[in-house]
Amino acid sequence: MSHTIAIPDSAVTDCNDLRSKTEKIFQIARIAAIFKIKNILIFHDPFLKPSRSNRERRIIARILEYIECPQYLRKRLFPLSRDTSAVGILSPLATPHHIRSRELKPNEIREAAVFLNQNRVVADVGGTQLLEVISPPRKSLLNKTLRVTTKIQRTEEGYKAVVLPNPPKKIYWGFSVHPSAATLGKLLINRLEFKIATSKSCQPLSSFSVEIIHKNSLLITFGGPYHGIPEMVKAEGKKVSDLFDCCFSILQNYGTRSLRLEEAMMITLSKLEGWFSNR
Repeated sequence: MSHTIAIPDSAVTDCNDLRSKTEKIFQIARIAAIFKIKNILIFHDPFLKPSRSNRERRIIARILEYIECPQYLRKRLFPLSRDTSAVGILSPLATPHHIRSRELKPNEIREAAVFLNQNRVVADVGGTQLLEVISPPRKSLLNKTLRVTTKIQRTEEGYKAVVLPNPPKKIYWGFSVHPSAATLGKLLINRLEFKIATSKSCQPLSSFSVEIIHKNSLLITFGGPYHGIPEMVKAEGKKVSDLFDCCFSILQNYGTRSLRLEEAMMITLSKLEGWFSNR
């Protein structure tokens, strides 16, 4: 079952420079990958000024997308940018689609960058040479490079790439990033998942029925460094119960004044997984 997390555009406003923002975003990406999160939503914190909100949201989204992208595709898909100038400090995400070998294998699934090269549609799949694409994507490739999922096919003429309609379902294939300028009230209104808010002011997780939660795809929402979910929702003139199916506190007693976002993510997702498997 695929799950989603939602974080505010204020998620890294407690970091003083781009390097520390980049490190924190990597921690968020790594935790999401560990727990096989399928989607990461970025929503607007109503306490953040619009000009700063746009900048912070762009940085978070861009670095998350960069981290999720296989290393062999990054130069083609991510032109030099100030937002990603500190990514050289990061370790690999090390998910199944981050294939490091340049040796191709028949029927191997690989992410690819597809583009026009001398009027031919070719794919960079991380091998030693570009491959001809047997089934080009329907989208226009004029002055564009598209990221697609491909299957390596051996032919009499050598290896070629077949574009697949979807990534493999049985293997964790990374997450998608969805930045939005919408606040929670607008972002969640049409979401069909079981929506969970996390806040120290809510009831403990143990007070909820696992049967209610585990039958659904989950959307788990986290607050920011300075304002939690109840405060953000109240700023919209709403209540937590208006937007969420439940709100719980993941940790009742801790020895610090607060939990950082990445700490709350790790504790929440690990407890949810353990809670399901032990009941």
